[in-house]
Amino acid sequence: MYFKKVSRMLCILFISASIFTIHNASASGGFEDISPKHEAYEEINNLVVNKSSFADVAVGRELSGYVEQLSFFKSEKELPVKGVAVLDTSQVIGLVSSTTDGLNIRKSKDSSSKANIVGTINKGGKLSVYAVEGDWLKVSYNDAYAYVYKTYAQFLDADGNALGNIQKQVTTTQSINSYVKPTSSSKVISTVNSKVKLPVYKTVNGYYLTVVNGVPGYIVEDSTEDVKEKPSIPNPTQTPPKVSGDILGRVTVDNLNIRKEANSTSTVLCKLKKGEYVQVNNINGYWAQIIYNGQEGYVHKSYLKILNLSGNPLKDRIIIIDPGHGGKDPGTVVGTIAEKNIALKVSTLVTQKLEAAGAKVLMTRTGDTYPTREGRVDFTHANYGEIFVSIHVNYAANTSAQGTETFFAKTPGDMHQEDIDLATFINNQIVKNVNMNDRKVKKGNFIVIANTNIPAILVELGFLSNSEDRAKLTDDQYIELFAESIYKGILEYYSKQ
Repeated sequence: MYFKKVSRMLCILFISASIFTIHNASASGGFEDISPKHEAYEEINNLVVNKSSFADVAVGRELSGYVEQLSFFKSEKELPVKGVAVLDTSQVIGLVSSTTDGLNIRKSKDSSSKANIVGTINKGGKLSVYAVEGDWLKVSYNDAYAYVYKTYAQFLDADGNALGNIQKQVTTTQSINSYVKPTSSSKVISTVNSKVKLPVYKTVNGYYLTVVNGVPGYIVEDSTEDVKEKPSIPNPTQTPPKVSGDILGRVTVDNLNIRKEANSTSTVLCKLKKGEYVQVNNINGYWAQIIYNGQEGYVHKSYLKILNLSGNPLKDRIIIIDPGHGGKDPGTVVGTIAEKNIALKVSTLVTQKLEAAGAKVLMTRTGDTYPTREGRVDFTHANYGEIFVSIHVNYAANTSAQGTETFFAKTPGDMHQEDIDLATFINNQIVKNVNMNDRKVKKGNFIVIANTNIPAILVELGFLSNSEDRAKLTDDQYIELFAESIYKGILEYYSKQ
């Protein structure tokens, strides 16, 4: 009996290790791998097994119990199937978190089919990324490759934290690698050519955290040099002449007509060049009475930058503040937070600060009303505005988008350099004082700034769709900082001669 049990165990070991093949006894006259003298020979020789899968072993046969045990072992650890990709975690290039609840994870890059959805992930959930493929991220999910839509995912740093604000910009001094981690022994994400400008989010052990082609990575600090920012206040084209009056006018366009009388059909006495200065005796509506080369005449004040030579630079300046949207047009809305209310709150504070400095300020709306875009332009012209500032907040489907950006319009005959100056001063003040990501000054032909005949800009304070920006846009202390920054930007504009 003891030997019979041993024989059975040996049979299991031989079969599970594939040491021998069981043959049809009647066909071969015996088993090639087992000697007739072996203890198990007689018992095994009584069985007839035609296939290695044991499909023909009837229930109740003596070997069936061993087959069941082998099936159990097989189910415990499946071998890789040929042709199916096996995850290689060494190829991970980054980590992302979902920016929305219920983000679909798909087995293929096809958003039109629900059949390929293998799971979902909620806001804040993290996934390892293996590649960026167009609008899709190749990720790992349940030990298999999958895809998520790039718009709804935010890249994190190597420690799984948000990138934060840009600290500075650098230029590569040679061709360098971008690494997954701050060490050259980690995976290379991509190669960056020489003389490429890159943002820097933080410094870690001699490496800069940057973003290359939309993917965060680390570059060697010593292979870069800091970008030298140009001064925000350009040097004047010429030194203002000494004049006896209190107001100076700097010409903002070429070939500005000096007319004998204050109307557009009067005789042209001479023409002024862009950058020239004239003494301004008084202003009536849109006409400024000036003295140039000892001769009196009139010019349209839209083409003069009016500069106070004494007292506050803002005194008597006519400034139009435009709170975006209003009334039936709420603008961007997130939950119960509406752009129109933020714009009005900031605009009201800016107006109060400007008025305290002696400026004459008019708002295109003072309550929850809706002036049309064309109506705002007409309002500006009807009130002889000298500069126009439209205040808004931003929105993006990608919730990682954040920061302040300011727009100017460039149209034929426009004094767009004045627009750029005004936009730059305001944008820089907000970025510095409110610690906002700098999305820079940009060209954008919005109706309210493209159709005014004075320096006009549109500022997007921040993104209501971004949690960090939204926290500031809904905090009264930060609202005060936004307003103070716009006020300081306007003051800086009028202080520059």
